[in-house]
Amino acid sequence: MNILYVGSPELFSEGASSLHVARMCEAFAELGHDVELVIPIDEEKQTDFFEYYNIQHRFKLNPTKGIAKGSSRHLFHGVFSFFKVLGKNYDFVVTRNITFAFLISFFKSNIIVDIHHPPVNYLSRVAIKRFIQSSNVIKISCNSEGTKKNIEDNFSSSKKLKVLHNGVNLGLFKPNKNPALFKKAFNIPEGPKVISYVGNTYKGRGIEKIVELSKIHKNLFFLIVGGENEDNRVYQDHLLLNQENVLFTGHVRNIDIPNFLAISDVLLIPYNSDFTIKGGSVASEYSSPIKLFEYLSAGKPIIASNLPSISRILSDEVNCILVEPDSFDLLNKSLIRVIEDKVLSEKISINSLNLSKEFTWMNRARNIIDMDI
Repeated sequence: MNILYVGSPELFSEGASSLHVARMCEAFAELGHDVELVIPIDEEKQTDFFEYYNIQHRFKLNPTKGIAKGSSRHLFHGVFSFFKVLGKNYDFVVTRNITFAFLISFFKSNIIVDIHHPPVNYLSRVAIKRFIQSSNVIKISCNSEGTKKNIEDNFSSSKKLKVLHNGVNLGLFKPNKNPALFKKAFNIPEGPKVISYVGNTYKGRGIEKIVELSKIHKNLFFLIVGGENEDNRVYQDHLLLNQENVLFTGHVRNIDIPNFLAISDVLLIPYNSDFTIKGGSVASEYSSPIKLFEYLSAGKPIIASNLPSISRILSDEVNCILVEPDSFDLLNKSLIRVIEDKVLSEKISINSLNLSKEFTWMNRARNIIDMDI
């Protein structure tokens, strides 16, 4: 089948939306479909796209005009993409761009709108109503139960609404470097256990709790992978003088994330109850962190905040340890417990690896175009 995917993420940045778009198109292609991705990218950077996101070059990029950053990129890219593909035919049109989805819904059928958070303004609310009512929109996929519930509570329930969580590519998301040499490249000592967090460092992500843990546990090494430099500096300013058991890496290549997970002994998702996504929106109910599924695939013990968007996936003392999101004391006790209780740590690790097999990009891609799901 021919699948058109229209996305307008901030490319080559820390944002998870660009990784999601890349992985979904790769998964559609792995299923044997012909995939065309329309994104605002310069033609000379197309090769960089596949390398940066560590994805197989199995689908076609169709560069179009747009704005690289800022919320207005969705509007401009949606309009430009609409006119660019209006005269073409596809078996399915999949998009996360609300503007494009609204416009194309008057002209094309077999449209699938992928929604990752509740509507944030008047225009998006109008668009959601249109998607529910239009026969041309055949499915509205939501990345979490919270997103689906918000739409149902504020608009109406619909058989079109389906929950499809994010995932991981188990075939490609694997370590590709020697662990000892990789540690050496980042000046990570060999002796201490490595406690890691991977992802953005926006407000509410619990990074301040990791900093406090590092002050208490001088015998452990704490690794914060990713984050914008200006966000990371806020937390680095609170480190002790000459403190050497913490590393903020800043931006890293996606291909290296499995290597960071491989050298880790414990993985943290210490979100606060008011944790946010980019732009400052509180997302505790409707987030579906890609890092969660990547963590699972690493087969390491996970300590995570007991938030709806996380506890709907993870089970306490089965494949993780869940802690109250705003309690530093419980996070600290859980870390000590996981390190000292080898039986518990091994059980969680095995179960998390097994759970990762349910949440793959291939499964999500298959389900998103399966009209029986």
